[in-house]
Amino acid sequence: MNLLISPSDDPYRNLATEEYLLKNSDEDFIYLFVNKPCVVVGKHQNVQKEIDSNFIYDNNILVSRRLSGGGAVFHDEGNLNFSFIQSVSFGENISYKNITQSIFTFLKQLAPSITLSERNDFLLDGSKISGSAMHVYKNRVIAHCTLLIDCNLSNLSASLKGNQDRYKDKSIASVRSKVTNLSKAIENISIKSLTTDFSDYIQTENLTVNLISLPEATHYPISNLVTNKYSTQNWIFGYSPKYTYSSTIRYDKNIINYILEVEKGIIERLIIESNNELSQYISLQLKSLEGKYHNIYALKKWLNTPHASSFNQFLLNSLF
Repeated sequence: MNLLISPSDDPYRNLATEEYLLKNSDEDFIYLFVNKPCVVVGKHQNVQKEIDSNFIYDNNILVSRRLSGGGAVFHDEGNLNFSFIQSVSFGENISYKNITQSIFTFLKQLAPSITLSERNDFLLDGSKISGSAMHVYKNRVIAHCTLLIDCNLSNLSASLKGNQDRYKDKSIASVRSKVTNLSKAIENISIKSLTTDFSDYIQTENLTVNLISLPEATHYPISNLVTNKYSTQNWIFGYSPKYTYSSTIRYDKNIINYILEVEKGIIERLIIESNNELSQYISLQLKSLEGKYHNIYALKKWLNTPHASSFNQFLLNSLF
């Protein structure tokens, strides 16, 4: 078993590294990393449905999509992430609980009140401190979990408040849970101390564990995954399942109901209903959304120009 501690806080690079280790090695790894503030959604989720777009934009919180399924999670500098990447035998019954038993046993020694839920979440006094997900690729499996140590729970809550009622789709929705930090049970705990303690624990439990760094030859293919997959609109937003988004705006004396039909992250069609006949300008501005990506980065660039009209500013606030 190889123990690898990431030197990067870039979520796109850390997600790319996970995929590279999963698909391009036959060795077993425990990969530890800490990300800058970001939301990481499951592979089959509608990212727009899971996040508060305006909050994450205003607070410079990144959005990313991982290889595994499951729900959306928030990462920041108070969140330590564990990835267990290993080979399995053909026909072997793959158990997330068995793969991650080492981290659970380690945490149980630090805080005896920690328990394991039926969903394989780690709980502290009934509140969630860790979520988990798993992905199988051929004879390889990755099981990873977050661990809330001293996370900004206000930013976590605000980032994951999407307007879910406005969306219709067949995506996998997140299951919301009450969360807390491990620091509530362990005084003076930090990411650094916990990483060191876990590294020492693994060494004593398994004498074959090697603390390694990634070879230089891996840097280019991992960077390539970052550039061409993990940081792209096509992966982050375009991988969302087909959906519709409905909203109502009141502008001047108009009540305007509209529906966006979105596929591969792009607004393919916009349907408008209004109590009054709309001016040509407003109609054109609404229809101009067709063909644009339905995400705050693309639409702010399109609508929030230096000479944007008051209607454009108004419309932008209703699109998520």
